[in-house]
Amino acid sequence: MYTRPGCPFSAKLKVKLALARIPYRAVDIWQDEEAAAIVRSVNGGNELVPTVRVGEVFLSNPTVRQVKAALAGI
Repeated sequence: MYTRPGCPFSAKLKVKLALARIPYRAVDIWQDEEAAAIVRSVNGGNELVPTVRVGEVFLSNPTVRQVKAALAGI
């Protein structure tokens, strides 16, 4: 999951993923320029977080249901 400090949407998704027992790795786009570039490339130039990568699929500000569906598809 691509995120940045202070993002309430990322914080909310982290809690929901933990409650659903879905493991994730948080990548801070303010500390990782390559990660920021990836996020911009899949979000029309915007640093929209949370952006979640599941395999080769990117989900922008997804629900837990969308993450589960993406995980089921890999």
